[in-house]
Amino acid sequence: MKQVTLETILSHKVITLNSSDTIVKALELMTDYAISSVVITDDEKRPIGIFTEHDALKVVAEAIETSTELGEVMTQNPFCVVLTMQMHDAYALMEEKHFRHLIVVDKEGYFAGVITEGDFLRHIGLEHLTKFKTVGEAMSESPLIVELQTTLVEAAVLMNERKCDYAIVLRGVNPIGVITERDIAHRCAKDSCVSEELVEDLFHSDIVIVEKEIALHHAASMMEEHGVHQLIVVDALGSLSGILTRHDVLHAVHGAYFEYLIRVIDEKSAAIARINERKRILGNEKKEIEKNETKLRKLFEALPDSILLIDRETLRAVEFNQAAHEHLGYTAEEFGELCIDDYESIELPDETQRRIDVIMREGKDRFETIHRGKDGRLYNVWVNVVAVELDKHPYMIAVYHDITERKKYEERLEILANFDPLTGLANRARLLSHLQNSINQAKRHKSIIALMMFDLDRFKDINDSYGHSAGDEVLKLVAERFASRLREGDLIARLGGDEFAIVVENLDRFEDAGRLAQEMISALALEYKLSSGSSVHIGASVGIVLFPEHGGESSVLLQHADAALYKAKDEGRGTYRYYTDELTESARRRIECEMRLRRAVTNNEFEVYYQPQVHILTGHIVGAEALVRWNDPIRGIVSPAEFIPIAEETGLIGEIGEWVLNETCRQGKIWLDQGHRLTLAVNLSAHQVRHQNIIEMVEYALKQSGYPADRLELELTESALMQHEEETVAMLHSLRARGIRLAIDDFGTGYSSLSYLKRFPIDVLKIDKSFVDDLPFEKDDMAIVTAIIAMAQALGFQVLAEGTERIEQIEFLKERGCTMYQGYFKSEPVPAAEFEKLL
Repeated sequence: MKQVTLETILSHKVITLNSSDTIVKALELMTDYAISSVVITDDEKRPIGIFTEHDALKVVAEAIETSTELGEVMTQNPFCVVLTMQMHDAYALMEEKHFRHLIVVDKEGYFAGVITEGDFLRHIGLEHLTKFKTVGEAMSESPLIVELQTTLVEAAVLMNERKCDYAIVLRGVNPIGVITERDIAHRCAKDSCVSEELVEDLFHSDIVIVEKEIALHHAASMMEEHGVHQLIVVDALGSLSGILTRHDVLHAVHGAYFEYLIRVIDEKSAAIARINERKRILGNEKKEIEKNETKLRKLFEALPDSILLIDRETLRAVEFNQAAHEHLGYTAEEFGELCIDDYESIELPDETQRRIDVIMREGKDRFETIHRGKDGRLYNVWVNVVAVELDKHPYMIAVYHDITERKKYEERLEILANFDPLTGLANRARLLSHLQNSINQAKRHKSIIALMMFDLDRFKDINDSYGHSAGDEVLKLVAERFASRLREGDLIARLGGDEFAIVVENLDRFEDAGRLAQEMISALALEYKLSSGSSVHIGASVGIVLFPEHGGESSVLLQHADAALYKAKDEGRGTYRYYTDELTESARRRIECEMRLRRAVTNNEFEVYYQPQVHILTGHIVGAEALVRWNDPIRGIVSPAEFIPIAEETGLIGEIGEWVLNETCRQGKIWLDQGHRLTLAVNLSAHQVRHQNIIEMVEYALKQSGYPADRLELELTESALMQHEEETVAMLHSLRARGIRLAIDDFGTGYSSLSYLKRFPIDVLKIDKSFVDDLPFEKDDMAIVTAIIAMAQALGFQVLAEGTERIEQIEFLKERGCTMYQGYFKSEPVPAAEFEKLL
C-alpha cells in the first residue's frame, strides 16, 4: 500500500443531504451517482449522520415509508477521520472497527468526503500482497442463499439479519445469480412499494464464477475487470463453495499489509542506515576502524570455542582468543610461543605436516584429535580448519571445540548399551556381538570355541527368603567368582535374571569345556557371605555348545546352549551337559515341526475353539476360554498336547499365541456387536511372558479389532508368573491399569505361593482339573478346593473350576461359593459357529 494521506485518494465529488430530506431522495442520489452511502450534514456542512445501502435494507425489511425523513433512520454521530491521516492508519482503523465507510473531515471538522473499501482496494497494490493466497483461503464459506421465489422484502430481512450486502440465488446446487443490497436500494428509489416483487425480478444473472484454487490477486483483478464487488466460488463440479467479496479480499491482505509496511520501513531504515554509515566512514575512517576492531575483539574473546589464526610457516598462533590459551592452562604470552606440535597429543610432527599440506591443498579440513594441557591433562577436540591468505602470506584459521564431556557421555551410553548395570558384566547384545567376532576369528584360525550357559539353582529361594536386595548382592558375588576363575580374554555376560554365559576361545580339547564347567559349578557352590551377616548357598546348571560342531552363528549357538542347559536342569541340576547328537536330532525334529507350524499359520490351518465359562448360580454363560486347534492337511486334527510343547520349545508359541489373541479379539467384537457381553480368556505361555512385549501385543489386538479391554482376560500359569518376576509384576500391573482381567490357570499345580497372590493384580483363580475330577468323593481334593475358594474369597478373587463333568461336582462347588465352572458338563470346546448356538 502506498504511503499517502486520505486527501490524495478522496473523490472530489461531494454529495450531502439534510436530516429533513427523505429516504427516497437519498436512494435516488445513491442510484444516480452509483454510490453506497450519503452523508447528512448540518447547516455548516458538519457530518451529523450517514445513510448507507445497508440502511436501505432495513427500510425494506421493516417496511419503513420512503417518505420518512433521514433524521429518523440515519446512523447518528458517525465516526470521522481527518484528511491528513495516513491511508494505512485509516485502513487499520476501518478493519479494527468493522466499518465499510469512513467519513472524512478537514481540520475544521467540515465534511470533505467518504472513503470506502473500494477506495482502499484500488490503492493497495494487491498483486504484491496476496500472490501467495488463494480464493479458498479468503472466501466466505457460508454465504446467504435465497430462492427465485423469495420476495425482496424477505431477502432484505435476511440480508439485514445476517448483516451482509448480498445473497446468492441457486438452482439446485448451482449458483445462477446474485442480488445485492444496492439492487434493493436502487429498486426502492424507483418504486417504494416492493412488497410483492420477487428475487426473480431483480437478481443479476451475469455473475462472475471462479474456482477456489485460483490466486487471490487474480480474483481481485477479475472484480475490477468486471466491475463487481463479489465473485461466486464453485468446486470442480460447479457446486457452490462460497463467495468472495471485496471485504474478504481486504480482510485477507490485512496481515500481509502490515508485513509489507514493516518491510518497507525496514528497507527505508536500512537504506538510511547505510547512507549514514557511509557518511560516517568517509568522515572519520580511522576512528570507525578502531571501533570495529574493538567490537570484533570483544566478540572474538567472548566465544567459548578456541579460535586461532595460525602462521602456515611457523605453525604458531599469531592471533587467538582467551579460550584458546585458558582451555589448556597457559597464559597468553606462553601460548603465543607454542607451535601446534607442543600441544598436539596423538599426531607426530610428520603426520601434522602431512595434514597441513592437505589443508593448504584442499582449502579446509575437519577432524578429531587430542590436545595436552599445561598440566598434562588430555582433552578431546573437534577441529575445523580453513586455509586463508592475508597480504599474500598463508595462514590457517582453526576452531577447536572441546568434546571431552561429549566423549565421556558417549562412553557412558556405550556401557549402558553393552553392559549389565547390576554386575558390570557384558549383556546379551554384547555377548552375541563378541561371540560372532570370535566365530569369525575361529573360522580363520580353525580353532575351537565353547559357549557355556549357566543357570543358578535355588536362586529364587534367596529372593523369597532374604529379599531382592540380597539377591542382587548374590548376583554381584557370582559375577566376581566368574571373573576370578576365568582367563583374561574370556567374555562373561549376564543374560538376565539368574542366567550367565561364558565365551571361551582357543580350546585345546573338547573336554576342556566340561572341566571348566565343573570347576565353575564347584566354585559357585561355595558359601556366600552377605553384608547382612547371613550365609547362603546356591548351585548352578550348565549347558555347553562348541564351535564349529554345534553351529556357525552366534544366535544358533545361544539357542543350542539354552537347550543343553535345560537338559542339564531336567537331569537333576548341579551338573553340565553338552549339546549332543541326541539333542541335535531333537532340534531337527523341532525345526521340521516349526516349519509345519509356520506353514499352518500362513495357510490359516489353526482355528480357535471356545469352551463356555458358566456362572454357577445363574447357569448363564458369562465367558469362554479360547483354545487353539490345528487342522493339519495331512494328519487332520493334531492334539494341542502334541504340538503346544514343541511350539514352546521352538519359540513358535509366540507367533501362534499372538494369532490366537488377534483372532479371539476379532471374534469377540462380532459377538459384542450382536449383543453378547462375554469375557473371553486367552492363554499366555511362559515363553511369551519371557520373550514378547505383551503390552504392545495386547494393545495392537484390541486396537485392530475394536474389542474393549475390560472384556479380555489373560490366563497365565504359576510357572509363567515366576519368570523374571519383577518385570512380570510391572507388566501385569500395566495390563490391569488398562482394564484387562488377569487369571491364574491351573492353580494349585505349580508354586502356589501366597506371597505372589499378594503381589500380582489377579482377578480370577482357576482350580486345576486334577482337584475337581474326584469331587465330591475324595476328601483331600475336597479339602484343597474348599481352602482355595475360601482363600480366594478373602483376597477378593473370583474362582473358576476347570474340568467339571458331573452335576455332583457343580453342586459341591456351588455350596463352597465357587463363582464359575468350565467343563464338558456344559460343553466341550467348540468352533465359534457352534458356540453361538449355546448363547
